[in-house]
Amino acid sequence: MTAQDQAISTNYFKKKILKGEIESKCRLCKQHEETIDHLTSGCPILAKNEYLMRHDKVCTHLHYSMCKALGIETTHKWYTHIPNPVCEEGDVTVLWNQAVHTDSGIN
Repeated sequence: MTAQDQAISTNYFKKKILKGEIESKCRLCKQHEETIDHLTSGCPILAKNEYLMRHDKVCTHLHYSMCKALGIETTHKWYTHIPNPVCEEGDVTVLWNQAVHTDSGIN
């Protein structure tokens, strides 16, 4: 993270490393220091949409890879793959975006 913090021009980098006369708070939420860590996983503004889109892309790739490994029909490119809610091959079932019911709650 240190290398990234010094390579990407965040407000925090500009203020702390370059000693600029600039506010180091996030340009989007204006609540927290604008660091790489904050932008990639902590900004409440980005959490509403961008993090969810990134999460869904990673999960689509994972779903595509599992289906391909199991011999389930997929598209030629992972990024054009549209996951089916339920895919079955033999005794293996691959689920997409399904609620999981357990005995214990999430705290």
